[in-house]
Amino acid sequence: FALTVYGGMIPALGPLLILIGGLAYPILQRAPRRQLPALLKRPEFAAEVESHSGQFGHGGALARLRSPGADSRQAARALIAIETRRDQATTRLLNETLGHPDETLRLIAHNLLGRREKAVVARMTDLEKTIRSANQATPRMALDLAELHLEFLYLGIVEGALRSLHLDAAERLLAGLGDPDPELPWITRLLLLRARLKQVSAPSSEKAEISENYKRALELGAAPSRALPWLLEQAWHSRDYPAIQQLANKYPVNSGIPVIGPVMQRWSSHGDT
Repeated sequence: FALTVYGGMIPALGPLLILIGGLAYPILQRAPRRQLPALLKRPEFAAEVESHSGQFGHGGALARLRSPGADSRQAARALIAIETRRDQATTRLLNETLGHPDETLRLIAHNLLGRREKAVVARMTDLEKTIRSANQATPRMALDLAELHLEFLYLGIVEGALRSLHLDAAERLLAGLGDPDPELPWITRLLLLRARLKQVSAPSSEKAEISENYKRALELGAAPSRALPWLLEQAWHSRDYPAIQQLANKYPVNSGIPVIGPVMQRWSSHGDT
C-alpha cells in the first residue's frame, strides 16, 4: 500500500522508491537470529536445594543401611529422606540404625528420633497451657490432647511404662466425653480416635468394637480414607470379597490418595470386569 501511494503521488520518484522498497523488503522481513539456549550453573551457596525425598523410600533406606560396604553418604541421605514419612516402620528403622557401626549414621538416627518426640511434646505442652489458662478442657481440646497421646504410640517412639502412660491418658480423655449427640461436628473424630485407641491397646480382643466405631463414623460422614483401611483389612483376612466391593462402592475414595486410592478404584470396578 505504501509503495502504491509513492508511485501515485510522486511520479518522478515513484519508480525509484518502488525499486528501493523491493530490494529492502526481503531484508527487513528476514527472521531474527535464533538465540541459542544457555546452561546456568547452580551457585555454590545453593547446595542445600538438592532433593532427597524423591529418591529414597523405606525399602531403599533399609537396603542402603544393611548392605555390606554401602556408601555412608547415600545411607545418610536415605535417613534424612525418610524423616518426612513419620510412622512406626521408619521409627523402627531409625532405632535399628542406632546400632550401626558408622558413628555418623548413629548420630543422624539419634537426632531424627529426638526430633519426632520433641515435635509431639511441643504441641502437647502448648495445648496443656491453653487448657490451664481456660481452667477447663473443651471437647475439641480433649480430642486434640488424646490424639497427641496416641501419636506417641502411632510413631512407636515410646515403650514399656511410657507407652502405658500415654495409653491410659488417651483412654481417660476419650472416656470423659461419654456418648455425645451424633449431631455434634466432632462426633466422627471421637469415633475414629476410640477405634484407634482399641487398635493400639487390644486389637485382637476388641475387633467388634473397633469395626463398630469405624462403621458408625462412616455413616456420620467421616472421611472414608480414615475409616476404611481397618474394615477392608478385616474383610480381606476373612476372605469376604463381597464386603470389600460393597465398601468400595458405598464409600468412594479419590484414586489419588496413596495406597488406598488405587485399591479402592480397583475393587469398585471389580464387578464390571
